[in-house]
Amino acid sequence: MIPPTSYLYVPGDRPDRLAKAFNRGAGAIIADLEDAVTEDNKDQALETVSNWLDSLPGTPAPVWVRVNTGPRREHELRTLAGHRHLTGFFLPKADTPADVTGVHDLLHALGHPTSLAPMIESATALVNIHQIAAAPGVFQLHIGEMDLAADLGLSPGSEETELLYARSLLVIASRHAGLVQPAAPVSAEITNHDAFRASTHHLKRLGFTGRDCIHPAQVTITSDVFTPTPDEIHWASSVLAAATENHGAYRDAAGNMVDEAILRRARSITATRQL
Repeated sequence: MIPPTSYLYVPGDRPDRLAKAFNRGAGAIIADLEDAVTEDNKDQALETVSNWLDSLPGTPAPVWVRVNTGPRREHELRTLAGHRHLTGFFLPKADTPADVTGVHDLLHALGHPTSLAPMIESATALVNIHQIAAAPGVFQLHIGEMDLAADLGLSPGSEETELLYARSLLVIASRHAGLVQPAAPVSAEITNHDAFRASTHHLKRLGFTGRDCIHPAQVTITSDVFTPTPDEIHWASSVLAAATENHGAYRDAAGNMVDEAILRRARSITATRQL
């Protein structure tokens, strides 16, 4: 399965925003019960999201729900599991594989197994990332960099090099576990579009295939960055066609070797185009 190029967080206690969620152009929606909702509104948010899911006649994009940690999590899972339009659950602060396995086992016991997206947000999670990625039910890893930076005592600068190790580890662990490539982290930058675009291009070069967003303007930029350009599509199509004619690896007109690694990149571009 190819992951969406953009995920848009929508506060679970805002029925007005949930009603407009599919009009924002996002590849997937995350109804948020955690950080976007104050403690006093969490019960209301759960009811609102449940009613919203019930009211949907269909979904033009996958719908995920980010549940809370602690005692609230099981109640939220039991309430929402089985909704026919629900793609899966985001699991914040997934520090150990047991945090994921416990959810997977509960959903199976309820008869509603579904996809899971653990969020890497602490030093403990980074140490356990390979086991978390290999846990049952995991579709894709996501990273919560604000919580991670706070846990590690980091103060990222404009280049965000302080986060490079964690970001690369997420990409490596995902590949090692056979998962789809991870989604890049959210950014608090919602007014400086040039800075957000540059950051998104950088994350794409690191191996991310999409990005989590907190504002519709970010969705537009993210989708643009991760959608292949006409030149990229033309290159990929030409490479794959030539490989078919040459029955595999070949030398192009410039004398460069086009081998399986290049062909894999071309296939990835054509697959992304189909989203």
